[in-house]
Formats: sequence, C-alpha cells, structure tokens
Amino acid sequence: MIREKSAGLIIYRVRPKEGVQYLLLYLRGNYFNFTKGHVNEGESESETALREAFEETGLTDLKLVPDFRQQTHFFFKEQWKENPELIKKDLVLYLAQAPHDMNIIIQNKETEHEIINGYAWMDFKSACKYLKFKNLKEILEEAEYYINSKNSENET
Repeated sequence: MIREKSAGLIIYRVRPKEGVQYLLLYLRGNYFNFTKGHVNEGESESETALREAFEETGLTDLKLVPDFRQQTHFFFKEQWKENPELIKKDLVLYLAQAPHDMNIIIQNKETEHEIINGYAWMDFKSACKYLKFKNLKEILEEAEYYINSKNSENET
C-alpha cells in the first residue's frame, strides 16, 4: 500500500449580510472539496496548505487560525491508472479566514487528473450538503463550532 500526505485549508469569510461562508472547489465535474495538495519534502503542513490555496485559487491574504488543526485519513485508488494500487492518504486541514471581498482566480487544470471546474462560497448547511465525504463534513462541523465559539467570545 502507498502512503501519501496532503494538507489543505478550510477557507471561510464573514460577510455582513450572509454571515460565515466556506469556499469549496468543484473538482472534476462531480464533487466539491477544500483546497489541498501533497506536502513537498522540506515543507511544513501549513506551508503546503497556504501554497495549495494560492495555486488553486490565487488567494494570498489568508489569515491562518493558529489553534485549529484537524487530521483525517482515507483510502482510494487512482482510477485512471491501468492497475491502480491502494493509497492511504493522511490529510491535515487548517482553518483560514479570507477577507470578505477577495478575488478568486481558479486554476482550471492543476494536473492531468485534478481539474478544478469552479468554486462556490456556501453557508455551513449548504457546504455539508455538497461535500461528498463524511469525514470532511465532520471536520467542517468542528470548524463551524470553532468559528461560532470565537464569535460568541468576541461579542461578550
């Protein structure tokens, strides 16, 4: 079995009327996900997460939330290969706030097999509906709880 490590961001913004919104990328024309990618040798997880966000969306002015880090793993096979091997992917996700008026510049084709077809800013309920994988929905719930608890602290 092959082991891989990736890191990414749950990017959110707070808009005056809409409230908290999460950025999801539409991948390969069939599912939504967060920005993420392979950790390069000599690169920290958070460096990878910020680099991937920039490469995939053009976002540069993101504020990484220092005390939010979630990890999960999953198994998959690269379906485009003739004899795909089972891969165990370890994924680390950080939380990052974007200014509410940032311009997104989608990189339509990062690699031959990772095509980004678009993006959407969604509220929590919609994001949970469109995320395909249960473990990512659970991490998004943690992010939502974290953001709401910090907002509650700031209001008191």
